[in-house]
Amino acid sequence: MAGPTAAGAVLAGRTLVGAAACALLFTTSFTMAPAGPSSTVLTGSGSLRGSEWALSALRADRAWQTSRGQGVTVAVIGTGVDAAHPDLKGRVVKGADLTDGASGDGTRDQGVTDVQGTHAAGIIAGTGRNYHGDGVYGLAPQARVLPVRVYRDSAPVAAATAAGIRYAARKGAQVIDVAVSFRRPSKELRSAVAYAVRRNCLVVAGAGDTGQSGNAVSYPAAYRGVLSVAATDKKGGLWPDSHYGRDVALTAPGVDILTTARNDDYWTGSGTAYAASWVAASAALVRAEHPQWTAAGVAKKLTDTASHQTSAHDDVHHGYGTVDPARALTASASPAADPQHRTAPRSSDTGPILVVVAVTGALLVLAVLAWLLIRRSVTPSDQE
Repeated sequence: MAGPTAAGAVLAGRTLVGAAACALLFTTSFTMAPAGPSSTVLTGSGSLRGSEWALSALRADRAWQTSRGQGVTVAVIGTGVDAAHPDLKGRVVKGADLTDGASGDGTRDQGVTDVQGTHAAGIIAGTGRNYHGDGVYGLAPQARVLPVRVYRDSAPVAAATAAGIRYAARKGAQVIDVAVSFRRPSKELRSAVAYAVRRNCLVVAGAGDTGQSGNAVSYPAAYRGVLSVAATDKKGGLWPDSHYGRDVALTAPGVDILTTARNDDYWTGSGTAYAASWVAASAALVRAEHPQWTAAGVAKKLTDTASHQTSAHDDVHHGYGTVDPARALTASASPAADPQHRTAPRSSDTGPILVVVAVTGALLVLAVLAWLLIRRSVTPSDQE
């Protein structure tokens, strides 16, 4: 029979074994848990959330594990933005009206039903707060939107657009989403783009909705220094009305896009302007995570990590591929075009892996200690 000392050792050993079992259960449950609180954002039962197919296609829940665009300002050049929309409250800062002043500081949308800066703002920074959290989400819900109105008599003005790009660059916008386009080139517009690029702004614009009407290029999308974006449908195919050509850099969802509209309303529309807003939001996510990267470096990261990427920029329909913000945020390589960047962090998936490795090591130590204690407790006198 085992003595008091042996019995204590056996009890200690059993206690260690029990602790190891509990730790094992913890490890198993940890590895099976959701990746983070943001992973539940797209699983709501509400009709609005369920209609935002582009967020799922762009793997927003994965991108949000790394960045939500905090601290980044995205200028929206267009008709103004309805800052009072429930899904945009707190995300829209005072901007400017560079035409007739009808929108005041740009925070009132003066667009017509199907052309509104509020559409772009919802894609970029919608918070989903309406209807008790069942509203529309943007891809960069913690980014700020700087609205700039450049319309007069229901049409964009090239000179005002050029002035708007310069204004946004001076006001510190890191990303400029030009939600208007022109068929004719403009020296003022080209000069404004060059000015924004020199001030380290990333300029994004829709490639144009001319795919079935001659496929003419649009400006400023066709200018050097602008990320030109074509539109794709739910299956990843090019939208028939989207412009295509070697001036296209990226594609993004641009068909049946649900977003915010003025007067607390919502709108579903199609066009390359919608696609450009997803790329602008993607750039905001990357700039928030890597504030020291230049605009050129961010643009290169987005094109380098595009999905369905070709070996070279030789796909006239998709450019370098479809923007993939989740991959851009977790890719380990730094953009070669930006030597003054900080090292990209490892994927956010490594956190759980490190915890599992640590707990597994602790399990092994506990198991060895338990085995030694039990073995030492069994002496020759115990066996007689």
